[in-house]
Amino acid sequence: MQLFSILPIILMFAPLALLLSFAPYLTRETISFGVTVSQYNYYTPILRKLRSAFATVSLIGNGMIILVCLYLLRSANEESTAMITGVSTVIFIVYWSALHILFHFKMKKIKGTLTTVEAPQRVKIDTTFRQNKLTYSNYWFLIHIAIIVAIAIISILNYKALPNVIPIKYDLQGHVTSSVPKTYLSVLAINFVQLGIIALMMLVNWSIKTSKQQLTTSNPGQFAAENIQFRRKWSLFTIITGFLLTILFAFIQINMFVPNLFLLTAISFITTVVIVLGVVWLSLTGRQGGGKIRNHQEDHERSKEQPVNDDDYWKLGFIYFNANDPSFTVEKRYGIGWTINFARPLSWVLLLFIIAIVVISRVLSQ
Repeated sequence: MQLFSILPIILMFAPLALLLSFAPYLTRETISFGVTVSQYNYYTPILRKLRSAFATVSLIGNGMIILVCLYLLRSANEESTAMITGVSTVIFIVYWSALHILFHFKMKKIKGTLTTVEAPQRVKIDTTFRQNKLTYSNYWFLIHIAIIVAIAIISILNYKALPNVIPIKYDLQGHVTSSVPKTYLSVLAINFVQLGIIALMMLVNWSIKTSKQQLTTSNPGQFAAENIQFRRKWSLFTIITGFLLTILFAFIQINMFVPNLFLLTAISFITTVVIVLGVVWLSLTGRQGGGKIRNHQEDHERSKEQPVNDDDYWKLGFIYFNANDPSFTVEKRYGIGWTINFARPLSWVLLLFIIAIVVISRVLSQ
């Protein structure tokens, strides 16, 4: 079994399996499998048991997928390795999605049996929320852009030093498996992809800042403070991720002039693992929207009031579609981070932009 075939499975799939399996524990205390509940009901035995069952079934299923993938990779060649990894990834995603949908509908049935307070719905909001510094400035991305421009200039100045055919893809043994004729477009294509990725990162950072403010039934000051901290740490992570990807692509481009497959492979692998582990670490050290994962309040201190109930706008518990909401981004109901309002036309433009970046990157690697 090739070392570089097994390590990505262990160091990337395993942390992601852990994160996805414990996702129900990371949501706000007023959301259970995409369904609105009171904070009190979130900690009732029936919902604790539901979260435990999901984590157990998810860990077992994901573990089996990973083990089967590793078994098939033990004697796989370069071509079959890519196919096995790709198919395993699809199965991984489909299994988790099906499991979430199953538990989402279970939760909808359970909700009707839960105790709620029959009272006028009240919410509180910190009106000074938008006056705070919610994210780090997009100006930090100027560093990323400066690196991209510098590498592009170096590439143009050294254009004649390149061979007429440029290798762009290697197998695990260092053999060239794909190459393209030398043109200014083929040499600078990586820079255009980089700029697209940075533009996407800037949009993500802007979305974190402008995402709709959440409402609470109690203690709006603490609620807002936790949310501000949550936004700032993910904003910083977005900027760092963009920087790591910029450096990675810079090494890929430099490799055209000064080939060093070992260094390139090591940097590619380390960058990917660092980003994945960063996502897992940030997710497991804080609840969605801010706050601690473990809540040591006594049951009688937890609110029994039903929070704002907008379940009808959340399809299958994780797809937000609300034509009456002008917000472009909102907090996810499942997992950590933000999602888009699919009722807004701009959301589909964004999806097409992301698809275009992936397709262009894929074409360039052929």
